Amino acid sequence: MAGSWYQLLSILREGAIDDQRQRAQRPWACPNDGEPLKHDPSGQLFCPYDGWRWPQDAAPGDAPG
Repeated sequence: MAGSWYQLLSILREGAIDDQRQRAQRPWACPNDGEPLKHDPSGQLFCPYDGWRWPQDAAPGDAPG
């Protein structure tokens, strides 16, 4: 029975590590509508649909999409 608790703990740790890894990456899609992001002439990422920009418009909870 104790083994199942260790498995659960392992799953939670793995999920936390994966979450940190994903948040450290640059997004590839707009968090508002899922539209693929494009580069403007200065090299910054933006959404052509609604104008959302990375990282200016990113909220703390926005994960790379």
